[in-house]
Amino acid sequence: MAHTCIFNANEHDESTIDMHEDFASEINRDYIKKKRLKAKQDFKYLGINSSDRYDTQTGEFKDSVLRANYFIGYRWFKENESYVHVNQKVHNNKQADFMKMFLTCLKDSVVSKTITDSPDKLYKIFFNDPMIEIEDEKDEITPFLILHFLELVKNITRKGLKKGYIRVTENLTSKIKGKILINQTIKQNHLKNRLDKTVCNHQIFTINCLENQIIKTALMQCGKYLQNIKDETIYKTLRQNISAFELVDTKDVFSSDFSKIKHSPFYKEYKEALNLAKMIFKRFGFVLNNSSTNTQVNKIPPYYINMPELFERYAEVKLREAGYDIIDGNNVGKIAHWQMKPDFLLPSEKMIIDAKYKYWFEKGKENSEYKDDYMQLSLYGRDKLIRRKIELVANNEAELLFIYPKLVDDITNAKIDLDEKEESKIFNNICKIGLQIPSK
Repeated sequence: MAHTCIFNANEHDESTIDMHEDFASEINRDYIKKKRLKAKQDFKYLGINSSDRYDTQTGEFKDSVLRANYFIGYRWFKENESYVHVNQKVHNNKQADFMKMFLTCLKDSVVSKTITDSPDKLYKIFFNDPMIEIEDEKDEITPFLILHFLELVKNITRKGLKKGYIRVTENLTSKIKGKILINQTIKQNHLKNRLDKTVCNHQIFTINCLENQIIKTALMQCGKYLQNIKDETIYKTLRQNISAFELVDTKDVFSSDFSKIKHSPFYKEYKEALNLAKMIFKRFGFVLNNSSTNTQVNKIPPYYINMPELFERYAEVKLREAGYDIIDGNNVGKIAHWQMKPDFLLPSEKMIIDAKYKYWFEKGKENSEYKDDYMQLSLYGRDKLIRRKIELVANNEAELLFIYPKLVDDITNAKIDLDEKEESKIFNNICKIGLQIPSK
């Protein structure tokens, strides 16, 4: 039986689109039990939550009571039966092209390392959950999966491929290694009067080990999928990775092969790469020459993509490209009180920067929608630890800056120039600037 989507909405939109009645009943029961929907394990990664517009007389929620936050993806509602889906927000008939944003981030050495070191912060694929059956045209995670896999393998090749022991059978001349295979030695050698040769089974230490064979086979599967994607950068990474595995064989991979692998802390990238390889095989098949990769029903693992985090990393790339010597507030330990973490600090300009993935910052007129964000950024400017970090003297004010997204069709010449920032008409020393992001 096909799985049913019971909640389908765009990020940060209130919606009743495709909301199944069973879903509404479940929400009502949770509210009565004093449990918020956002606290449920099934939904917290997608950021879905319920509003407080609850009819106490009828004991039910009113229409349009669900709001999806800024996480997109798929999660189970009832395992193997129904699921929820949050898609990208539509703004001016456009959506953010998160694949191009992700690719831009992977090209930057600093940001790429941040993503690789903490992959769950940007996105997470729930490998251990059952697969969800979706329509083929809604498959968004497969290219995301492949891009991340290629980047992890690229990091593996930079460090050097892992070596392991494998057993081989050889017909050796004038020497013996490991275990002598008596029957084979008699048939292949003694009966042919080759008394100087012995068939032996022994171990060798080589890069042509099981882990590398699985990864190379997964790379070849990726190559078949990428034939339909015209991007020279991705192809270049694929070719470099395959070249590094030139001395490694491909094989028909079985699910049982993964249980034979013992992971080492010295090769921690292998564990994540093999997890991704397993998903690639589940998507395209374990047999390399299997041509049936396109199906009417597509199975994908539950996943989420943290769009605010992706926009923040994209903003970091563009700020570094523009030559700004920024400090990433998330990666320098304790930088403020109360566990606050400003996105970026720019000491040379005595500036605190907050990347906000909110399209309504484009509006020329400021209103109460800005209130919480302004309060948050203003609090950063008052924190003594942050002020010390940007070398702010005495009672001088920090310059506070919001970076917000602007959807464009062509980002070839996209850049950010902080001199073009727009000052707030209401508050002192608070500015905003739009950052062009790719659309689709």
